[in-house]
Amino acid sequence: MAGNDRADSDAAIASGAAFDALYEHAPVGIALFSIGGRFLRANAALCRLLGYSEEELLQKTHLDVVHLDDLEATAVARAQVISGKAKARLAERRYVHKDGSTIWANASGAVVRDAAGAPLCTVLLVHDVTGLKRSLRNAKRRFRRLIEMGSDWYWVQDAEFRFVEVPGIDVQELDGDTDIVIGKARWELPGLAPLPEKAWEQHRAKLARHESFTDFIFLRYNKAGELRYLSVSGEPLFDEQGTRDQKAMEESERRYRTLFDANPYPMWVVDAKTLAFLAVNEAAIRLYGYAKEEFLALSAEQIRPEEDIDDLKKAFEDPANYRSRIWRHRKKNGEVIPVKITSFNLDFGGRRARLGVIEDLTERLQAEERARQSERRYRELLASQGSGSTS
Repeated sequence: MAGNDRADSDAAIASGAAFDALYEHAPVGIALFSIGGRFLRANAALCRLLGYSEEELLQKTHLDVVHLDDLEATAVARAQVISGKAKARLAERRYVHKDGSTIWANASGAVVRDAAGAPLCTVLLVHDVTGLKRSLRNAKRRFRRLIEMGSDWYWVQDAEFRFVEVPGIDVQELDGDTDIVIGKARWELPGLAPLPEKAWEQHRAKLARHESFTDFIFLRYNKAGELRYLSVSGEPLFDEQGTRDQKAMEESERRYRTLFDANPYPMWVVDAKTLAFLAVNEAAIRLYGYAKEEFLALSAEQIRPEEDIDDLKKAFEDPANYRSRIWRHRKKNGEVIPVKITSFNLDFGGRRARLGVIEDLTERLQAEERARQSERRYRELLASQGSGSTS
């Protein structure tokens, strides 16, 4: 019996030591709270995440470090779990760092109860997802910029197939007002021309099955009464329950890359500090004559005449988010061409960078010069005819 007691004691000690090791060295924040919500313990990871020492946190309640916009939902959820009216679940929540910055986290908790089921304290696990949220926002921002510069139209619909965003649609095609589509499904748009109901039924059935679709064609009359043929393709971003999920959001990076590579305009991303090329698309490779590996080994200075480099550096020191300017670029074969660059600031893999869209002006300027020469010759001809008539 004594041997069993000792074994149980050793197991308990080992279990406690294992818990302490896990608590202290876990990469996620762990905290213990009183039923009233006051901090009782906080591990090193949580202290680092929030910027407080454990002694400072012990003077606070859970709600003292929750973002103002999440206070009510957090308080209600905690009360329901403690009372037994709801089960604990993983929740995305915002916390406030000691310096005032916002921290995004996935938070999950549990209630510790005695043998009779009475609550004794609560445990909280906090996993920092701030970096992921920032990456997703940056990816979405780059995606939207590419949409705005593209020639095609892009849109976002909710789970009920109603338009919620139409950033890429030409408002002239919507009679100057994007609000006429917001909140409507595709088949509810005004001005639709007759289409067999079977076609709409099949389209709606495919949407309901959460399937991708390509080149669904329907007709619509614009304000001028002109019949327009519209071909649409779509990709659903749903989880197994039929709602948008985080994995789907991460696909924005893939969509950004696809749009970048397939864009008919030459495009690149340049490091704002070193001016090194970080990414180039196929159109840029064709225009400048460099292989992709060669391009990525260059900097923006190396494709410009030497006398333009000082202006280039000054341009990158300008903090303005949007710029459009005429430059001279040198191709691999040595030819210098005039180009117009439209560029935006962006975060690229944690580096401050510029996304540039390049328009080769060579043919346009040559055409303008030919037009000026023709006009000049015409004026000279008129002048010569005028002088001949008076002699």
